[in-house]
Amino acid sequence: MGFIETIIHADEQLLIYLNHFGSEPYDVFWLQITKPLNWLPLFLFWLFLLIKKFTWKQGLFMFLFICIMAGLSDVLVNIIKHSFERPRPCWQVGVMEQIRSLKCSKSFSFVSGHATTSMAVTTFMYLLFKDKFKWTILFYIYPLLFAYSRIYMGKHYPVDILCGYVLGVLEAILYLKLAKYLMNKWFDTNLLK
Repeated sequence: MGFIETIIHADEQLLIYLNHFGSEPYDVFWLQITKPLNWLPLFLFWLFLLIKKFTWKQGLFMFLFICIMAGLSDVLVNIIKHSFERPRPCWQVGVMEQIRSLKCSKSFSFVSGHATTSMAVTTFMYLLFKDKFKWTILFYIYPLLFAYSRIYMGKHYPVDILCGYVLGVLEAILYLKLAKYLMNKWFDTNLLK
């Protein structure tokens, strides 16, 4: 067995192990966690923080910028998914028989869009506020729960999640540089350095 095959096999075994922690009483909770709309209170809280840190126009600009970043992240994820064409665990022969699958979709598995986008948005917000509030590290509860829901439901492998996290962090760093540049140029401010 080659190196890549060994990683894929270990990834499948780790998914099977982690997925078995699931049980029916918790299914409703994880089904709710995986829906982006259920995180609306967190997003509104972030909007509040942005408006409080900047003016309402600047805060709204940053919030819209984050929304655009999330949309572009989704586009990039789909390009990657169609390039690798890794089947989801819930329809991968040899894996699907060994996991609990709550919902399955026919799109590809690598990388996880939930992991990538949630990590990009969270890291963007964390980097923006980490010097002002020490508790912003708690923002990372969001991508951890959000992405684990995909393993719980049998929709993604752990490597899909980890690679999505790495991609999300890279996106956040790059987009934050762009946001700072645009904010300083358009609003004639040096609030963001």
